[in-house]
Amino acid sequence: MNYVKLIFELNKPGDADILSALFSDLNCQGLEETENTLMVFFYENEFDEATVNESIQAFEYMYKKELVPHENWNAQWESNFEPIRINDEVGIRANFHPPFTNCRYDIVITPKMSFGTGHHETTQMMLEFACEIDFANKAVLDFGCGTGVLAIFAAMKGAESVKGIDNDNWSVENATENCIKNKCPQIDISGQDIFTINNTFDIILANINLNILLETLPQLKKILKPKGEIFLSGILFSDIQIISECFTELGFRLISQNRKKDWVALHIN
Repeated sequence: MNYVKLIFELNKPGDADILSALFSDLNCQGLEETENTLMVFFYENEFDEATVNESIQAFEYMYKKELVPHENWNAQWESNFEPIRINDEVGIRANFHPPFTNCRYDIVITPKMSFGTGHHETTQMMLEFACEIDFANKAVLDFGCGTGVLAIFAAMKGAESVKGIDNDNWSVENATENCIKNKCPQIDISGQDIFTINNTFDIILANINLNILLETLPQLKKILKPKGEIFLSGILFSDIQIISECFTELGFRLISQNRKKDWVALHIN
């Protein structure tokens, strides 16, 4: 199966967030963000350019379009994927990199077209939070799990059960592979809708875009155990007031926040 790749230039803060929200409803198979671009992937036989153009018309975004043969994808990401280490706690690498010897936890990720290699500021901040979290014997939800890296880290740190969900079928497949690769049988990965979840969690990790956070925070509160904690990212610094008003209305309080460039991560309970 070949893919159509759309390449958008990110000219100002918030462009990636807006585009990610737009394409989450357009049956794309994956998103990859670099420092200055967002790449959006579709199956070639499902790509509807007229619908894409109609969706982005109001924002005046321009893009380049490329056809990506399926067999070339791994070679493409392998050439760009460098190992990353967060403090001395966790290292994230591909299977063709040598194991980390100076980190407590060594995570092997095959990212393919899923978000979550640790390179983006939002994932880095979530990993930094996770370095400090006591996951032992906790029930954890990774909402918008991407590659599954946060779910895997939680499991490695002793979580009793971990559920990862994502509305991207490619991410569900990829995260499942990565959980097996890292020998984390306590992780359940699926495409389950967040609003159909009834079980409750001690810790919720949500690295996802602002619009989805605003829509789902009431549900996250509903499935959070008493005295549970939520860690949020995918939020632009300029949008802190918007998200703060939302979680304050729901009775949450801000415990701490982190910032990298234009992005923030929040710890609330």
